[in-house]
Amino acid sequence: MTRRRRRTPEEAREEILTAAADLIAQFGPDGVGLRKVADAVGVTHGLVTHYFGTYSALVRAVLERENERQRERVRERMRADRGVPYANDMTQVLFEILADERYVRLFAWSSLHAHDAGASSEGLSELVDAMEAGIRVVLSEPEMPDRARIEEVVLLALSSAYGYALGRRSWLAGLGHDPADPAHDRAFRAVLSQVLAKHLIGESSS
Repeated sequence: MTRRRRRTPEEAREEILTAAADLIAQFGPDGVGLRKVADAVGVTHGLVTHYFGTYSALVRAVLERENERQRERVRERMRADRGVPYANDMTQVLFEILADERYVRLFAWSSLHAHDAGASSEGLSELVDAMEAGIRVVLSEPEMPDRARIEEVVLLALSSAYGYALGRRSWLAGLGHDPADPAHDRAFRAVLSQVLAKHLIGESSS
């Protein structure tokens, strides 16, 4: 157990969130629990309960922080490139976010727990908002894909990223490939980006 030390409430809450995120990344949301998080931080089980109430609430708080971290990644790319990169580059940015295995596992866990659905759905809506704002920076209105098309691209990317993140090791091994070889990840991203980019700009319907 980590040695306990004095912390401000803000420091304790942040350390609990960080420890929970690290443990969830290692064991998955169903393999942790409040007591394991408390032991990792060096605080009492009661203190974690005081700040978050239940384990589900703690996971939701971790997901909300991860949602903000991912939105900030989009905003940083928008600032650096004066708008979210369009077509292939834009879908690459989206896939980079969704290829974050910790984030995907958190998002999937929250989506499967109806009482926590609000955190995942709110974060998804705000991600689409950020993408839509970035596209408007680089495209004139006649070329601008509508909200429904952007949402379709996000849903397709989510579905693909979920499946690949959760099944890639066994699937690649079953196909006779080395799951540790990053070339397979790059190839999958490239193909997915091309498919999503074509749909985003309307080529899929031509």
